[in-house]
Amino acid sequence: MKFLFRLAISFIFLAFSTSFSGVAIAQSTYFVTGKSPSGEPINVYIDKLPSPKYPRRAARMGVQGYVVIAFDINEQGDMVDLRVTESKPSLVFDKAATQAIKKVKFELPKLDGEVVYASDIVMKMPFRLE
Repeated sequence: MKFLFRLAISFIFLAFSTSFSGVAIAQSTYFVTGKSPSGEPINVYIDKLPSPKYPRRAARMGVQGYVVIAFDINEQGDMVDLRVTESKPSLVFDKAATQAIKKVKFELPKLDGEVVYASDIVMKMPFRLE
């Protein structure tokens, strides 16, 4: 039973890390795209991408869905103005997605070698049962 649980967690992590919309992979490095203060697109690299905790009640009921989260990243690499912009089904996965996204660690956003504020970053976090 413990093996099956670990296997299920591994699949959830794999699904999360490979299908996290809004996150691109470049040379096996994850990054998100935002806007610099001048409006130019900027890639912000992710150092740590933890998997979300699937809500027990949703798993028990067989519910799947997604959450779209938007935020900015300041010059210190901290997430600012975190907000859920869309979720389906509504309010089921919001807390789990918000808790998981707060654990993501970003490199400092840079444009032409200068650390800048990155805004309008959007990530879609799927929640799927395997």
